[in-house]
Amino acid sequence: MEKIAAVLALVMGLLTGGQRGNSPELFTVQLYCDSPEVYRIDYVTSLDGEYLCTGGIANFDKVPLDNDAHLFVYFSQEDLEGAEEGELSLELRLYDEKEDQEIAVLGPVDMKARLGAKDIIQISGSQETGYRAKLAA
Repeated sequence: MEKIAAVLALVMGLLTGGQRGNSPELFTVQLYCDSPEVYRIDYVTSLDGEYLCTGGIANFDKVPLDNDAHLFVYFSQEDLEGAEEGELSLELRLYDEKEDQEIAVLGPVDMKARLGAKDIIQISGSQETGYRAKLAA
């Protein structure tokens, strides 16, 4: 099931052509990963303290996600259970090149979800120094 969610998230990113702008109908979360050890990112999302959904991001070429500016997760009003805004929280799970070995669990990273807005989560670090995830300023 998680692999299906990862593929769906990837397809959504491809269909929007790596959309950089903010659609007024979507809350956008851009994941910026600068670690060459990360090949897949799964996430567990909560809205206002309640479980919302799971998903993930990888790429078809099976290359690291570092410095890929086109890692987006989109939430529509329907995804946000009819709300136009709320407190969104993402717990991130990082995977290595085989995509079967979880190398870190990060977060939760909390943010204000609002239709038409965009937040960026920066993921950095290594197995040696530890991984970190934070909202970009």
